[in-house]
Amino acid sequence: MELVILWIRKSFNLVQDRSSDSTEQQMAENRNQILLLDVRSMAEYEVSHLQGAIRIDPDTSDMNHLTKELGLADCNEEREVICYCTVGYRSSKVAQKLVEFLASNAGQTLRRSLRVYNLEGGLVKWANEGKPMVDCKEQPTSLVHPYSSMWAYLVKPEFRAKI
Repeated sequence: MELVILWIRKSFNLVQDRSSDSTEQQMAENRNQILLLDVRSMAEYEVSHLQGAIRIDPDTSDMNHLTKELGLADCNEEREVICYCTVGYRSSKVAQKLVEFLASNAGQTLRRSLRVYNLEGGLVKWANEGKPMVDCKEQPTSLVHPYSSMWAYLVKPEFRAKI
């Protein structure tokens, strides 16, 4: 898992990671200050996701539209946007687009209030650590969709959903 995390960091050098521990703590203490973006397919999201997460399409490219759709366009208070996917690649891709948008003229009004992060190790690391997730019925689950057979080996067998 560590090599995957390093590879993703090198691939998306504008994106900062948030650890699973600090994310879990913030979810418990300051839930209204974070926005969790699940950057996976609907099939993956239905198996498990972080409670309160909003699923967005991994191919999302219009960040101006996305920030408006999420109600962030008029955000005056500080908020953290934490993107996640299976291991962090797709979420880092979206996070980097958000960071670039915030650095542009179009995103300048949000620059002071939004901080964008990628969940280090994605849902695989989160699940392997036994942290809480919910399924499509908002019921607790320990299973995670591994995205593909290539990534399945990173998920502990007891947490791996069948694909």
